[in-house]
Amino acid sequence: MRSMILAVIMTVGMAPSLAAENIALVISNQRYATLTEARGASGVEGAVEALEEMGFAVITGTGLSALEMREHLAALQAQIENDGAERVVVVLAGHFAHAQSGAWLMGTQAERLGLAQADGEGLRLEPVLEIAAEARNSALIWLAETGVNESFGVLLQAGLPARLAVPQGVGVVRGRPDAIMAGLRAVLRPGTALAPIVERSRNLSAEGTVPALVPFLPAGFAPGMRADLRAFATAQDADTEAAYLAYLEAFPNGQNAQSARAALEMLRNAPERVEERLLLTRDERRAIQRDLTVLGHDTRGIDGIFGPATRRAITLWQGQSGMEGTGYLTRDQIFNLATEAARRSVQIEAEERAQREALERADREFWAMTGAEGDAPGLRSYLERYPNGIFASLARDRLNTLAEIGRAEDRARDLEAWRRARAADTESAYQTYLRDWPEGEFAPAARATLDARAPALAPEPEDNEALAAERALGLGQPTRLLIEQRLARLGYDPGPLDGVFDDQSRRAIMQAQQEFDLPVTGFMSQDLLTALLSTLLREFFD
Repeated sequence: MRSMILAVIMTVGMAPSLAAENIALVISNQRYATLTEARGASGVEGAVEALEEMGFAVITGTGLSALEMREHLAALQAQIENDGAERVVVVLAGHFAHAQSGAWLMGTQAERLGLAQADGEGLRLEPVLEIAAEARNSALIWLAETGVNESFGVLLQAGLPARLAVPQGVGVVRGRPDAIMAGLRAVLRPGTALAPIVERSRNLSAEGTVPALVPFLPAGFAPGMRADLRAFATAQDADTEAAYLAYLEAFPNGQNAQSARAALEMLRNAPERVEERLLLTRDERRAIQRDLTVLGHDTRGIDGIFGPATRRAITLWQGQSGMEGTGYLTRDQIFNLATEAARRSVQIEAEERAQREALERADREFWAMTGAEGDAPGLRSYLERYPNGIFASLARDRLNTLAEIGRAEDRARDLEAWRRARAADTESAYQTYLRDWPEGEFAPAARATLDARAPALAPEPEDNEALAAERALGLGQPTRLLIEQRLARLGYDPGPLDGVFDDQSRRAIMQAQQEFDLPVTGFMSQDLLTALLSTLLREFFD
Protein backbone atom coordinates (compact mmCIF):
# COMPACT_ATOMS: atom_id res chain seq x y z
CA MET A 1 0.00 0.00 0.00
CA ARG A 2 1.31 3.46 -0.79
CA SER A 3 0.01 6.93 0.02
CA MET A 4 1.32 10.24 -1.29
CA ILE A 5 0.27 13.80 -2.19
CA LEU A 6 1.75 15.15 -5.39
CA ALA A 7 1.45 18.70 -6.68
CA VAL A 8 2.79 18.48 -10.19
CA ILE A 9 3.93 21.86 -11.52
CA MET A 10 4.69 22.28 -15.19
CA THR A 11 7.95 24.17 -15.57
CA VAL A 12 8.15 24.91 -19.29
CA GLY A 13 6.91 28.38 -20.32
CA MET A 14 4.70 29.06 -17.28
CA ALA A 15 4.85 30.47 -13.74
CA PRO A 16 4.67 28.08 -10.79
CA SER A 17 1.30 29.50 -9.71
CA LEU A 18 -0.22 28.23 -12.95
CA ALA A 19 -0.47 24.67 -11.63
CA ALA A 20 -3.21 25.71 -9.24
CA GLU A 21 -5.50 26.71 -12.13
CA ASN A 22 -6.33 23.06 -12.83
CA ILE A 23 -6.35 20.71 -9.85
CA ALA A 24 -7.08 16.97 -9.64
CA LEU A 25 -7.53 14.34 -6.93
CA VAL A 26 -7.06 10.65 -7.86
CA ILE A 27 -7.70 7.87 -5.28
CA SER A 28 -7.70 4.15 -6.09
CA ASN A 29 -8.42 1.49 -3.44
CA GLN A 30 -8.11 -2.02 -4.83
CA ARG A 31 -6.74 -4.18 -1.97
CA TYR A 32 -8.69 -4.17 1.31
CA ALA A 33 -7.66 -5.61 4.69
CA THR A 34 -10.88 -7.51 5.43
CA LEU A 35 -13.07 -6.93 2.35
CA THR A 36 -12.75 -8.65 -1.00
CA GLU A 37 -10.47 -7.06 -3.60
CA ALA A 38 -12.01 -4.25 -5.70
CA ARG A 39 -10.80 -5.69 -8.97
CA GLY A 40 -9.82 -3.14 -11.61
CA ALA A 41 -9.69 -0.14 -9.26
CA SER A 42 -5.96 0.32 -9.80
CA GLY A 43 -6.65 0.88 -13.49
CA VAL A 44 -7.55 4.52 -12.81
CA GLU A 45 -3.99 5.28 -11.69
CA GLY A 46 -3.24 6.04 -15.34
CA ALA A 47 -5.37 9.17 -14.85
CA VAL A 48 -2.49 10.78 -12.96
CA GLU A 49 -0.20 10.88 -16.00
CA ALA A 50 -3.02 11.98 -18.31
CA LEU A 51 -3.93 14.86 -16.03
CA GLU A 52 -0.32 15.90 -15.47
CA GLU A 53 0.22 16.07 -19.22
CA MET A 54 -2.52 18.66 -19.41
CA GLY A 55 -1.00 20.82 -16.68
CA PHE A 56 -3.11 19.68 -13.71
CA ALA A 57 -1.70 19.76 -10.19
CA VAL A 58 -2.50 16.19 -9.13
CA ILE A 59 -3.07 14.98 -5.56
CA THR A 60 -3.03 11.19 -5.67
CA GLY A 61 -3.10 8.17 -3.38
CA THR A 62 -3.62 4.40 -3.58
CA GLY A 63 -4.74 1.95 -0.92
CA LEU A 64 -5.87 4.70 1.48
CA SER A 65 -7.67 4.40 4.78
CA ALA A 66 -10.66 6.65 5.56
CA LEU A 67 -8.44 9.07 7.49
CA GLU A 68 -5.88 9.26 4.68
CA MET A 69 -8.60 9.90 2.09
CA ARG A 70 -9.94 12.79 4.18
CA GLU A 71 -6.38 14.20 4.39
CA HIS A 72 -6.11 14.08 0.60
CA LEU A 73 -9.50 15.80 0.28
CA ALA A 74 -8.36 18.46 2.77
CA ALA A 75 -5.26 19.05 0.63
CA LEU A 76 -7.49 19.53 -2.42
CA GLN A 77 -9.70 21.98 -0.53
CA ALA A 78 -6.71 23.96 0.75
CA GLN A 79 -5.20 24.31 -2.69
CA ILE A 80 -8.54 25.49 -4.15
CA GLU A 81 -8.99 28.02 -1.34
CA ASN A 82 -5.42 29.32 -1.45
CA ASP A 83 -4.75 29.45 -5.19
CA GLY A 84 -8.17 29.13 -6.78
CA ALA A 85 -9.03 26.56 -9.42
CA GLU A 86 -10.41 27.02 -12.88
CA ARG A 87 -11.12 23.29 -13.30
CA VAL A 88 -11.29 20.44 -10.80
CA VAL A 89 -11.16 16.71 -11.60
CA VAL A 90 -11.73 13.98 -8.98
CA VAL A 91 -11.27 10.28 -9.81
CA LEU A 92 -12.33 7.72 -7.16
CA ALA A 93 -12.16 3.92 -7.48
CA GLY A 94 -12.80 1.09 -5.02
CA HIS A 95 -15.69 -0.24 -2.94
CA PHE A 96 -18.61 2.19 -2.71
CA ALA A 97 -21.46 1.99 -0.22
CA HIS A 98 -24.64 4.03 0.26
CA ALA A 99 -27.63 4.58 2.49
CA GLN A 100 -30.48 7.07 2.53
CA SER A 101 -28.24 9.56 4.32
CA GLY A 102 -25.35 9.51 1.81
CA ALA A 103 -22.69 7.58 -0.09
CA TRP A 104 -19.05 6.68 0.70
CA LEU A 105 -15.86 5.40 -0.91
CA MET A 106 -14.75 2.82 1.67
CA GLY A 107 -11.20 2.96 3.04
CA THR A 108 -8.91 -0.09 2.78
CA GLN A 109 -9.21 -0.75 6.55
CA ALA A 110 -13.04 -0.79 6.45
CA GLU A 111 -14.93 -3.61 8.15
CA ARG A 112 -18.55 -4.75 8.03
CA LEU A 113 -19.77 -2.39 10.75
CA GLY A 114 -22.92 -0.88 9.19
CA LEU A 115 -24.23 2.66 8.78
CA ALA A 116 -23.26 3.85 12.28
CA GLN A 117 -19.55 3.51 11.43
CA ALA A 118 -19.73 4.60 7.79
CA ASP A 119 -18.20 8.05 8.25
CA GLY A 120 -15.28 6.51 10.15
CA GLU A 121 -14.71 3.77 7.59
CA GLY A 122 -15.05 5.71 4.35
CA LEU A 123 -14.90 9.05 2.54
CA ARG A 124 -18.34 10.64 2.26
CA LEU A 125 -19.02 11.73 -1.33
CA GLU A 126 -21.18 14.77 -0.51
CA PRO A 127 -18.22 16.89 0.73
CA VAL A 128 -16.22 15.81 -2.32
CA LEU A 129 -18.95 17.17 -4.61
CA GLU A 130 -19.32 20.36 -2.59
CA ILE A 131 -15.57 21.10 -2.60
CA ALA A 132 -15.30 20.39 -6.34
CA ALA A 133 -18.13 22.86 -6.97
CA GLU A 134 -15.75 25.66 -5.93
CA ALA A 135 -14.07 25.44 -9.35
CA ARG A 136 -14.49 28.66 -11.30
CA ASN A 137 -15.07 26.98 -14.65
CA SER A 138 -16.13 23.36 -14.28
CA ALA A 139 -15.70 20.24 -12.16
CA LEU A 140 -15.90 16.56 -13.13
CA ILE A 141 -16.20 13.67 -10.67
CA TRP A 142 -15.35 10.20 -12.09
CA LEU A 143 -16.58 7.25 -9.96
CA ALA A 144 -15.16 3.85 -10.97
CA GLU A 145 -17.39 1.01 -9.75
CA THR A 146 -15.81 -2.43 -9.68
CA GLY A 147 -19.09 -4.33 -9.65
CA VAL A 148 -18.23 -6.43 -6.55
CA ASN A 149 -21.32 -7.03 -4.41
CA GLU A 150 -19.78 -6.58 -0.95
CA SER A 151 -21.65 -6.58 2.37
CA PHE A 152 -21.06 -3.61 4.68
CA GLY A 153 -23.45 -4.33 7.53
CA VAL A 154 -26.76 -2.97 8.81
CA LEU A 155 -28.48 -0.23 6.73
CA LEU A 156 -25.49 0.11 4.42
CA GLN A 157 -25.79 -1.15 0.83
CA ALA A 158 -23.02 -1.90 -1.64
CA GLY A 159 -22.43 0.36 -4.63
CA LEU A 160 -23.56 3.84 -5.51
CA PRO A 161 -27.15 5.11 -5.11
CA ALA A 162 -29.35 5.58 -8.16
CA ARG A 163 -28.82 9.34 -7.99
CA LEU A 164 -26.55 11.74 -6.12
CA ALA A 165 -27.31 15.28 -4.95
CA VAL A 166 -25.00 17.00 -7.44
CA PRO A 167 -24.27 20.73 -6.93
CA GLN A 168 -24.60 23.26 -9.73
CA GLY A 169 -21.66 23.23 -12.12
CA VAL A 170 -20.48 19.71 -11.21
CA GLY A 171 -20.74 16.72 -13.54
CA VAL A 172 -20.63 13.16 -12.16
CA VAL A 173 -19.72 10.21 -14.41
CA ARG A 174 -19.92 6.62 -13.21
CA GLY A 175 -18.89 3.34 -14.82
CA ARG A 176 -16.34 0.52 -14.85
CA PRO A 177 -12.69 1.52 -14.25
CA ASP A 178 -11.68 0.88 -17.87
CA ALA A 179 -14.63 2.89 -19.17
CA ILE A 180 -13.85 5.70 -16.72
CA MET A 181 -10.26 5.89 -17.96
CA ALA A 182 -11.33 5.89 -21.62
CA GLY A 183 -13.89 8.63 -20.96
CA LEU A 184 -11.45 10.77 -18.96
CA ARG A 185 -8.74 10.54 -21.65
CA ALA A 186 -11.33 11.55 -24.27
CA VAL A 187 -12.55 14.55 -22.28
CA LEU A 188 -8.97 15.75 -21.73
CA ARG A 189 -8.58 16.23 -25.48
CA PRO A 190 -8.92 20.00 -26.04
CA GLY A 191 -12.21 20.99 -27.64
CA THR A 192 -14.06 17.85 -26.41
CA ALA A 193 -17.39 18.14 -24.54
CA LEU A 194 -18.53 15.58 -21.94
CA ALA A 195 -22.03 14.70 -23.15
CA PRO A 196 -21.04 13.12 -26.51
CA ILE A 197 -18.41 10.98 -24.76
CA VAL A 198 -21.01 9.58 -22.34
CA GLU A 199 -23.59 9.05 -25.10
CA ARG A 200 -21.15 7.01 -27.20
CA SER A 201 -20.24 4.70 -24.31
CA ARG A 202 -22.52 1.91 -23.14
CA ASN A 203 -20.58 1.64 -19.90
CA LEU A 204 -20.82 5.25 -18.73
CA SER A 205 -23.65 7.26 -17.25
CA ALA A 206 -23.67 10.87 -16.13
CA GLU A 207 -25.68 13.28 -14.01
CA GLY A 208 -25.41 16.88 -12.91
CA THR A 209 -23.87 19.42 -15.31
CA VAL A 210 -23.08 17.48 -18.48
CA PRO A 211 -22.30 20.01 -21.25
CA ALA A 212 -23.17 18.91 -24.78
CA LEU A 213 -21.35 21.73 -26.58
CA VAL A 214 -18.95 23.42 -24.18
CA PRO A 215 -15.61 21.54 -24.10
CA PHE A 216 -13.95 20.73 -20.77
CA LEU A 217 -10.64 22.03 -22.13
CA PRO A 218 -10.93 24.72 -24.82
CA ALA A 219 -9.83 24.01 -28.35
CA GLY A 220 -6.15 24.78 -28.77
CA PHE A 221 -5.53 24.48 -25.03
CA ALA A 222 -1.78 24.55 -24.35
CA PRO A 223 -0.60 24.41 -20.71
CA GLY A 224 2.58 26.33 -21.46
CA MET A 225 0.63 29.39 -22.56
CA ARG A 226 -1.81 29.56 -19.68
CA ALA A 227 0.07 32.09 -17.55
CA ASP A 228 0.31 34.49 -20.47
CA LEU A 229 -3.37 34.01 -21.32
CA ARG A 230 -4.50 34.45 -17.72
CA ALA A 231 -2.45 37.62 -17.23
CA PHE A 232 -3.83 39.10 -20.44
CA ALA A 233 -7.37 38.07 -19.51
CA THR A 234 -6.93 39.85 -16.17
CA ALA A 235 -5.78 43.00 -18.01
CA GLN A 236 -8.75 42.75 -20.35
CA ASP A 237 -11.17 42.38 -17.41
CA ALA A 238 -9.77 45.55 -15.83
CA ASP A 239 -9.46 47.26 -19.23
CA THR A 240 -7.34 50.09 -17.83
CA GLU A 241 -4.00 51.55 -18.83
CA ALA A 242 -2.47 50.32 -15.57
CA ALA A 243 -3.66 46.75 -16.18
CA TYR A 244 -2.23 46.56 -19.70
CA LEU A 245 1.05 48.14 -18.56
CA ALA A 246 1.30 45.51 -15.81
CA TYR A 247 0.80 42.73 -18.37
CA LEU A 248 3.47 44.19 -20.69
CA GLU A 249 5.89 44.47 -17.79
CA ALA A 250 5.45 40.78 -16.97
CA PHE A 251 5.27 39.57 -20.59
CA PRO A 252 7.01 42.17 -22.79
CA ASN A 253 7.28 39.65 -25.62
CA GLY A 254 4.17 37.63 -24.76
CA GLN A 255 1.80 36.27 -27.35
CA ASN A 256 -0.68 39.04 -26.47
CA ALA A 257 1.85 41.90 -26.18
CA GLN A 258 0.78 43.42 -29.49
CA SER A 259 -2.86 43.23 -28.50
CA ALA A 260 -2.05 44.84 -25.15
CA ARG A 261 -0.27 47.75 -26.86
CA ALA A 262 -3.18 48.18 -29.26
CA ALA A 263 -5.59 48.22 -26.32
CA LEU A 264 -3.47 50.87 -24.63
CA GLU A 265 -3.65 53.03 -27.74
CA MET A 266 -7.39 52.62 -27.93
CA LEU A 267 -7.81 53.56 -24.27
CA ARG A 268 -5.75 56.68 -24.72
CA ASN A 269 -7.93 57.67 -27.70
CA ALA A 270 -11.12 55.95 -26.55
CA PRO A 271 -14.41 57.10 -28.14
CA GLU A 272 -15.99 57.55 -24.72
CA ARG A 273 -13.35 60.11 -23.89
CA VAL A 274 -14.07 61.92 -27.14
CA GLU A 275 -17.78 61.96 -26.28
CA GLU A 276 -17.10 63.12 -22.74
CA ARG A 277 -15.32 66.18 -24.10
CA LEU A 278 -18.48 67.21 -25.97
CA LEU A 279 -20.18 67.98 -22.61
CA LEU A 280 -23.62 67.01 -23.93
CA THR A 281 -26.55 68.41 -21.96
CA ARG A 282 -29.54 66.31 -20.89
CA ASP A 283 -31.70 67.89 -23.61
CA GLU A 284 -29.07 67.20 -26.27
CA ARG A 285 -28.96 63.55 -25.19
CA ARG A 286 -32.77 63.36 -25.42
CA ALA A 287 -32.61 64.77 -28.94
CA ILE A 288 -30.08 62.09 -29.90
CA GLN A 289 -32.34 59.36 -28.46
CA ARG A 290 -35.31 60.75 -30.43
CA ASP A 291 -33.26 60.73 -33.64
CA LEU A 292 -32.19 57.12 -33.05
CA THR A 293 -35.80 56.10 -32.37
CA VAL A 294 -36.98 57.75 -35.61
CA LEU A 295 -34.36 55.70 -37.47
CA GLY A 296 -35.72 52.48 -35.94
CA HIS A 297 -33.22 51.93 -33.11
CA ASP A 298 -34.78 51.22 -29.70
CA THR A 299 -33.18 53.24 -26.88
CA ARG A 300 -35.68 51.97 -24.27
CA GLY A 301 -36.95 55.44 -23.53
CA ILE A 302 -36.06 59.07 -24.18
CA ASP A 303 -34.73 60.16 -20.82
CA GLY A 304 -31.37 61.74 -21.64
CA ILE A 305 -29.48 58.86 -20.00
CA PHE A 306 -27.19 56.83 -22.26
CA GLY A 307 -27.62 53.36 -20.79
CA PRO A 308 -26.88 49.99 -22.44
CA ALA A 309 -29.90 50.20 -24.76
CA THR A 310 -28.88 53.63 -26.06
CA ARG A 311 -25.29 52.48 -26.52
CA ARG A 312 -26.51 49.48 -28.52
CA ALA A 313 -28.69 51.76 -30.64
CA ILE A 314 -25.73 54.06 -31.36
CA THR A 315 -23.57 51.06 -32.26
CA LEU A 316 -26.17 49.72 -34.70
CA TRP A 317 -26.61 53.11 -36.35
CA GLN A 318 -22.85 53.52 -36.69
CA GLY A 319 -22.56 50.09 -38.31
CA GLN A 320 -25.38 50.79 -40.76
CA SER A 321 -23.77 54.12 -41.65
CA GLY A 322 -20.42 52.50 -42.43
CA MET A 323 -18.74 53.76 -39.26
CA GLU A 324 -16.91 51.89 -36.55
CA GLY A 325 -19.46 50.68 -34.01
CA THR A 326 -18.06 52.18 -30.85
CA GLY A 327 -21.33 53.06 -29.14
CA TYR A 328 -20.04 56.62 -28.56
CA LEU A 329 -20.60 59.68 -30.70
CA THR A 330 -18.43 62.39 -32.15
CA ARG A 331 -19.66 65.89 -33.00
CA ASP A 332 -19.79 65.09 -36.73
CA GLN A 333 -21.72 61.87 -36.07
CA ILE A 334 -24.31 63.78 -34.03
CA PHE A 335 -24.86 66.19 -36.95
CA ASN A 336 -25.14 63.28 -39.42
CA LEU A 337 -27.59 61.49 -37.12
CA ALA A 338 -29.81 64.58 -36.86
CA THR A 339 -29.80 65.03 -40.66
CA GLU A 340 -30.76 61.39 -41.29
CA ALA A 341 -33.51 61.54 -38.66
CA ALA A 342 -35.01 64.71 -40.17
CA ARG A 343 -35.02 63.12 -43.62
CA ARG A 344 -36.58 59.94 -42.26
CA SER A 345 -39.27 61.92 -40.41
CA VAL A 346 -40.40 63.45 -43.71
CA GLN A 347 -40.49 59.98 -45.27
CA ILE A 348 -42.49 58.53 -42.38
CA GLU A 349 -45.03 61.33 -42.59
CA ALA A 350 -45.45 60.74 -46.34
CA GLU A 351 -45.75 56.97 -45.83
CA GLU A 352 -48.36 57.38 -43.10
CA ARG A 353 -50.35 59.80 -45.26
CA ALA A 354 -50.24 57.38 -48.22
CA GLN A 355 -51.27 54.51 -45.96
CA ARG A 356 -54.21 56.48 -44.57
CA GLU A 357 -55.33 57.38 -48.08
CA ALA A 358 -55.06 53.75 -49.22
CA LEU A 359 -57.06 52.53 -46.21
CA GLU A 360 -59.72 55.16 -46.77
CA ARG A 361 -59.94 54.27 -50.47
CA ALA A 362 -60.33 50.57 -49.66
CA ASP A 363 -62.95 51.44 -47.03
CA ARG A 364 -65.03 53.44 -49.52
CA GLU A 365 -64.71 50.79 -52.24
CA PHE A 366 -65.88 48.02 -49.90
CA TRP A 367 -68.79 50.16 -48.75
CA ALA A 368 -69.84 50.65 -52.35
CA MET A 369 -69.82 46.86 -52.87
CA THR A 370 -71.64 45.96 -49.64
CA GLY A 371 -73.19 48.52 -47.33
CA ALA A 372 -74.29 51.01 -49.97
CA GLU A 373 -76.98 48.57 -51.13
CA GLY A 374 -78.64 48.89 -47.75
CA ASP A 375 -79.44 45.18 -47.13
CA ALA A 376 -78.61 43.56 -43.80
CA PRO A 377 -76.01 41.01 -45.09
CA GLY A 378 -74.09 43.74 -46.87
CA LEU A 379 -74.15 46.04 -43.84
CA ARG A 380 -72.97 43.26 -41.53
CA SER A 381 -70.20 42.31 -43.99
CA TYR A 382 -68.97 45.91 -44.00
CA LEU A 383 -68.93 46.12 -40.19
CA GLU A 384 -67.03 42.84 -39.87
CA ARG A 385 -64.21 44.23 -41.99
CA TYR A 386 -64.36 47.87 -40.90
CA PRO A 387 -65.85 48.01 -37.37
CA ASN A 388 -64.45 51.54 -37.01
CA GLY A 389 -64.68 52.49 -40.67
CA ILE A 390 -65.89 55.68 -42.28
CA PHE A 391 -69.44 54.36 -42.64
CA ALA A 392 -69.55 52.22 -39.49
CA SER A 393 -71.98 54.51 -37.64
CA LEU A 394 -74.28 54.73 -40.68
CA ALA A 395 -74.19 50.94 -41.11
CA ARG A 396 -75.19 50.37 -37.49
CA ASP A 397 -78.05 52.88 -37.75
CA ARG A 398 -79.36 51.17 -40.89
CA LEU A 399 -79.11 47.72 -39.28
CA ASN A 400 -81.07 48.98 -36.26
CA THR A 401 -83.73 50.39 -38.58
CA LEU A 402 -83.95 47.11 -40.49
CA ALA A 403 -84.23 45.22 -37.21
CA GLU A 404 -87.09 47.44 -36.07
CA ILE A 405 -88.86 46.95 -39.39
CA GLY A 406 -88.37 43.18 -39.09
CA ARG A 407 -89.79 43.13 -35.58
CA ALA A 408 -92.85 45.14 -36.72
CA GLU A 409 -93.43 42.77 -39.64
CA ASP A 410 -93.10 39.72 -37.37
CA ARG A 411 -95.63 41.17 -34.93
CA ALA A 412 -98.08 41.87 -37.79
CA ARG A 413 -97.78 38.24 -39.00
CA ASP A 414 -98.19 36.97 -35.43
CA LEU A 415 -101.31 39.08 -34.97
CA GLU A 416 -102.76 37.91 -38.29
CA ALA A 417 -102.18 34.24 -37.36
CA TRP A 418 -103.88 34.80 -34.00
CA ARG A 419 -106.85 36.47 -35.67
CA ARG A 420 -107.24 33.45 -37.95
CA ALA A 421 -107.12 31.08 -34.97
CA ARG A 422 -109.69 33.16 -33.08
CA ALA A 423 -111.91 33.32 -36.14
CA ALA A 424 -111.86 29.52 -36.57
CA ASP A 425 -112.03 28.97 -32.79
CA THR A 426 -111.15 25.27 -33.05
CA GLU A 427 -108.57 23.23 -31.23
CA SER A 428 -106.87 22.54 -34.54
CA ALA A 429 -106.65 26.25 -35.31
CA TYR A 430 -105.11 27.05 -31.92
CA GLN A 431 -102.68 24.14 -32.28
CA THR A 432 -101.69 25.39 -35.74
CA TYR A 433 -100.99 28.84 -34.25
CA LEU A 434 -98.83 27.34 -31.52
CA ARG A 435 -96.93 25.27 -34.04
CA ASP A 436 -96.13 28.33 -36.16
CA TRP A 437 -95.67 30.78 -33.29
CA PRO A 438 -94.56 28.79 -30.19
CA GLU A 439 -93.06 31.98 -28.69
CA GLY A 440 -95.66 34.33 -30.17
CA GLU A 441 -97.34 37.17 -28.32
CA PHE A 442 -100.59 35.19 -28.06
CA ALA A 443 -99.08 31.75 -27.34
CA PRO A 444 -100.09 31.86 -23.63
CA ALA A 445 -103.67 32.66 -24.59
CA ALA A 446 -103.74 29.80 -27.14
CA ARG A 447 -102.44 27.31 -24.57
CA ALA A 448 -104.92 28.52 -21.97
CA THR A 449 -107.78 28.06 -24.46
CA LEU A 450 -106.66 24.53 -25.33
CA ASP A 451 -106.23 23.63 -21.65
CA ALA A 452 -109.74 24.88 -20.91
CA ARG A 453 -111.19 22.73 -23.68
CA ALA A 454 -109.14 19.62 -22.87
CA PRO A 455 -111.21 16.75 -21.50
CA ALA A 456 -110.62 15.85 -17.90
CA LEU A 457 -108.38 12.89 -17.27
CA ALA A 458 -110.10 9.75 -16.13
CA PRO A 459 -108.65 7.86 -13.17
CA GLU A 460 -106.32 4.97 -13.91
CA PRO A 461 -107.75 1.90 -12.21
CA GLU A 462 -105.59 -1.18 -12.52
CA ASP A 463 -108.32 -3.04 -14.48
CA ASN A 464 -108.95 -0.16 -16.95
CA GLU A 465 -109.19 -1.70 -20.42
CA ALA A 466 -107.56 1.28 -22.12
CA LEU A 467 -104.63 1.13 -19.74
CA ALA A 468 -104.33 -2.60 -20.30
CA ALA A 469 -104.38 -2.05 -24.09
CA GLU A 470 -101.59 0.54 -23.82
CA ARG A 471 -99.50 -1.81 -21.72
CA ALA A 472 -100.05 -4.55 -24.26
CA LEU A 473 -98.32 -2.37 -26.86
CA GLY A 474 -95.07 -2.71 -24.84
CA LEU A 475 -94.05 0.89 -25.36
CA GLY A 476 -90.49 1.48 -24.16
CA GLN A 477 -89.13 4.85 -23.10
CA PRO A 478 -87.59 5.60 -26.55
CA THR A 479 -90.98 4.84 -28.26
CA ARG A 480 -92.84 7.04 -25.78
CA LEU A 481 -90.36 9.84 -26.51
CA LEU A 482 -91.06 9.51 -30.27
CA ILE A 483 -94.82 9.63 -29.58
CA GLU A 484 -94.40 12.82 -27.51
CA GLN A 485 -92.29 14.38 -30.27
CA ARG A 486 -94.96 13.51 -32.87
CA LEU A 487 -97.75 14.94 -30.71
CA ALA A 488 -95.78 18.14 -30.28
CA ARG A 489 -95.19 18.33 -34.03
CA LEU A 490 -98.96 18.11 -34.62
CA GLY A 491 -99.57 21.00 -32.21
CA TYR A 492 -100.50 19.09 -29.09
CA ASP A 493 -98.58 20.02 -25.97
CA PRO A 494 -97.32 16.81 -24.27
CA GLY A 495 -95.23 18.69 -21.72
CA PRO A 496 -91.53 17.80 -21.29
CA LEU A 497 -90.26 15.50 -24.08
CA ASP A 498 -88.87 12.85 -21.77
CA GLY A 499 -90.61 9.59 -22.72
CA VAL A 500 -92.78 9.72 -19.56
CA PHE A 501 -96.56 9.89 -20.00
CA ASP A 502 -97.55 12.40 -17.30
CA ASP A 503 -100.84 14.29 -17.02
CA GLN A 504 -99.85 16.75 -19.75
CA SER A 505 -98.95 13.85 -22.06
CA ARG A 506 -102.32 12.21 -21.36
CA ARG A 507 -104.14 15.44 -22.27
CA ALA A 508 -102.23 15.64 -25.55
CA ILE A 509 -103.18 12.01 -26.30
CA MET A 510 -106.85 12.80 -25.58
CA GLN A 511 -106.69 15.86 -27.88
CA ALA A 512 -105.22 13.71 -30.64
CA GLN A 513 -107.88 11.04 -30.10
CA GLN A 514 -110.58 13.70 -30.44
CA GLU A 515 -108.93 15.05 -33.62
CA PHE A 516 -108.76 11.57 -35.22
CA ASP A 517 -112.29 10.66 -34.07
CA LEU A 518 -111.10 7.85 -31.80
CA PRO A 519 -112.32 6.85 -28.34
CA VAL A 520 -111.03 9.47 -25.91
CA THR A 521 -109.25 7.53 -23.14
CA GLY A 522 -105.93 9.33 -22.65
CA PHE A 523 -104.09 6.05 -23.26
CA MET A 524 -102.22 4.99 -26.39
CA SER A 525 -103.88 2.48 -28.69
CA GLN A 526 -102.94 0.74 -31.90
CA ASP A 527 -105.39 2.96 -33.80
CA LEU A 528 -103.78 6.14 -32.51
CA LEU A 529 -100.31 4.85 -33.34
CA THR A 530 -101.52 4.14 -36.89
CA ALA A 531 -103.03 7.62 -37.18
CA LEU A 532 -99.82 9.31 -35.99
CA LEU A 533 -97.79 7.25 -38.46
CA SER A 534 -100.11 8.19 -41.33
CA THR A 535 -99.61 11.89 -40.66
CA LEU A 536 -95.85 11.35 -40.68
CA LEU A 537 -96.07 9.59 -44.08
CA ARG A 538 -98.22 12.38 -45.51
CA GLU A 539 -95.67 14.97 -44.42
CA PHE A 540 -92.88 12.92 -45.96
CA PHE A 541 -94.53 12.58 -49.37
CA ASP A 542 -95.90 16.12 -49.39
